[in-house]
Amino acid sequence: MESKRFQNVAEVLNRLNELNEENAIRVMVALFKKVDANCLETLLRIMRMDFGEASRLIGTHLLKRIVSEALARITPLKQDMVERLVRSGRLDDMLKRRSSILLEKELSIEQAYLGMLEACEISGKSSIASKVKSLAGLLNKASDEEVVLIINMLTGRQKPVDDRLILKALSEAFCSSAATGMGIINEQDFQDIYKVAMQVVKNAGRAGAG
Repeated sequence: MESKRFQNVAEVLNRLNELNEENAIRVMVALFKKVDANCLETLLRIMRMDFGEASRLIGTHLLKRIVSEALARITPLKQDMVERLVRSGRLDDMLKRRSSILLEKELSIEQAYLGMLEACEISGKSSIASKVKSLAGLLNKASDEEVVLIINMLTGRQKPVDDRLILKALSEAFCSSAATGMGIINEQDFQDIYKVAMQVVKNAGRAGAG
């Protein structure tokens, strides 16, 4: 059954950098086969850390401030302690102190992406408080593993997945063979990886890829 769960994405991306290329492609292939075709473009945007113009704020002091304030809202910790834990990568220590977790409904890939996008889209100083509130709400709906990925992405600790690895995984996931897949992909315009990906999925007959 095809899935829209962000948890599936977090489980893969949180450990992807620890894997060699062969194993990284293998786990991405399994993820692509599992994810609902309608979520594929959003998944690729998450993997590439592509938030459009808002991407320029990833890892900036402003976004780190928003992240730390949001985390301080959902834990009893003071913001300076939160900032130290985030800088040191000790997110597990902080997540154990969460005040509450609202896991009434599983977080979807789309919800996670839109939540991160909203945190990145700053329209002025007056919007910071609303961003903090919104991000705190997103984090309180996320599992620990999902929170780790969201925080690492927004603070710049997570690295984008290389486009060539993504394309290799797509070809293996949706074509009869990797060689055939790369042959199809190499005929496409690499300027739009999303268009290429959806065409490969469409050629494979996956529903929702039109």
